[in-house]
Amino acid sequence: MSTAEPAATQPRTPPPSEVVAPPERPRNWGELALGVLLALLGVYLVVGAGSIIVPGSSNTVGPRFFPYLVGAATIVVGGMLAVRVLRGDQGPEEGGEDVDPDARTSWRSVGTIALAFLAHALLINVIGWPLAVTLMFGAVSWSLGARGIVRPLVAGGIVSVVVWLVFVKALGVLLPGGILLELATGWIG
Repeated sequence: MSTAEPAATQPRTPPPSEVVAPPERPRNWGELALGVLLALLGVYLVVGAGSIIVPGSSNTVGPRFFPYLVGAATIVVGGMLAVRVLRGDQGPEEGGEDVDPDARTSWRSVGTIALAFLAHALLINVIGWPLAVTLMFGAVSWSLGARGIVRPLVAGGIVSVVVWLVFVKALGVLLPGGILLELATGWIG
């Protein structure tokens, strides 16, 4: 009597002629661009860290150490990503259930979001951080498909004022609040 299992229950290994390789995806140049941009950002961080003034009393790890460390790590990660893309490696395909990998980029949404961030940067010192964040949050939400504009503006306003209060009043970080918010919260510590 043999102890071997019947041939029907053993897994069958296909011969090499039957093994089908996954279809090769075209090289994603966006991943290469990301690697190059990361490396350039790292160079910018390293160069910028060199301009930090070091006080004469600093005899241990000074204020340049962490910017140098982050800049160097960013250069290494960007370079490694670029090399992997050039070798043909790719990130995994998006597996999200509501993502259409064949959908075209909505340049209108990209442009609206870019303009919202630019307007935010230009308006911070003019109208104050909370109002600039509120407008940016509303524009980005609308651009990404929010049904109305009032709810995103209210949500952005509440979150931005709470964050502003925490940073300015509790942590002592200077964020411009605008004339109205500064007057309304002047009584808080």
